[in-house]
Amino acid sequence: MKPVGGYFELELSKGRYAYHETPYTFKSGRSALHYILRVCKPALVYVPVYTCNALLQSFEAAGITYKRYAIDEKLDPVSLPALHSGEYFLYINYFGLKDATVEMLSARYGEQLIADCTQAFFVKGNGCSWFFNSCRKFFGVPDGAYLYPPGHLRPDVVEGRNETYTVAHLMQRFNGHVQEGYKAFTENEQLCGAEITGMSVLSEYLLSNTDHAGVINRRRANFSYLHQVFRDINRFSITAYEEGVPMVYPLMTGMPVDREKLYRNRIFVPTFWEEVKQADSRKFSTEIKLANNLLPLPIDHRYSEDDMQKMAEVIQLTI
Repeated sequence: MKPVGGYFELELSKGRYAYHETPYTFKSGRSALHYILRVCKPALVYVPVYTCNALLQSFEAAGITYKRYAIDEKLDPVSLPALHSGEYFLYINYFGLKDATVEMLSARYGEQLIADCTQAFFVKGNGCSWFFNSCRKFFGVPDGAYLYPPGHLRPDVVEGRNETYTVAHLMQRFNGHVQEGYKAFTENEQLCGAEITGMSVLSEYLLSNTDHAGVINRRRANFSYLHQVFRDINRFSITAYEEGVPMVYPLMTGMPVDREKLYRNRIFVPTFWEEVKQADSRKFSTEIKLANNLLPLPIDHRYSEDDMQKMAEVIQLTI
């Protein structure tokens, strides 16, 4: 029987928007990857060095062996292995700008490609390869990820919804307390691990109220504005992005930028990724340079062109 009486719940209705309609939902990208590894049982997976260590949690949880590979300054693999039976190749759609590379690799490897779209939320599966994403990197939700298997496969849909999360950081940021909420943010990141479970009902409802078309248009407009400002000094190779939906604007200057100066102006730019700096400099010099020098500038739907202008002015005084 439905509970009657007592205290009130959060009054949130399911909205009319739906971007991803795949039945395969998970609490995180790591959870989705763990599921792929459990289904495929690879003998070996090629994994880029230019990624965060959190991704490797899925391999540890599934007990799968991986081998690291290098990328070039365009974020493409330096070389492509000939995959044997049971081997897979994982590639990250970096910054949401590498759709063409994903499609090239999909045509080459088919279902032996795992496309990590945690930085490319709006990419959907193409029916040939494995695709998964992450909701938290694009929206104010506590968890969530969507997975697309190759079209001819029908793996079991995961039962059960994630209920192990916190929304304290979302509420603190909602109330304007950005820095105060960071501790709760990191706590929730730990909760969004590699355990296989479905997306929370809360995230599903929140996402159903999101105007995805508006989000896409704002991201593209903000990216375009920053590219007009920085194109002449940006050493990162910006390729065609009109068809994609970028996660950030990747700006790379000739030297490391003091992020503390940006933080003092309330511009919070992460490092992708600190752990990459410990890689073998003889084999992975490009990855280390990216980790040291690249600024992934926020361009998401929370910000207007006026916000982009103000951020650009601060950065121009910093570099």
